Amino acid sequence: MLELLVKLIEDFEDKHYQLNVSTPRSRLKHLMEVRNLEQADLVEILGSSEMFTKINNGELEITKEQAEALGKFFHIDASLFLLE
Repeated sequence: MLELLVKLIEDFEDKHYQLNVSTPRSRLKHLMEVRNLEQADLVEILGSSEMFTKINNGELEITKEQAEALGKFFHIDASLFLLE
């Protein structure tokens, strides 16, 4: 009975509370927030202020080259900035 209850709770939480859902854009925003970075700090990496704005607004996805540059800048795996 306990196993059934645990399974039902897990199913409910998976359906209604997706805790670990993140996107490359949300990861970038989080890293910027944690490190107190502004748009100007990443313009050189992303190419331009306009490019940053479009990525930040979800109009463009981060390219592989940009992901590699961001990974190097933040010292993390570049794949975190790419869609899975």
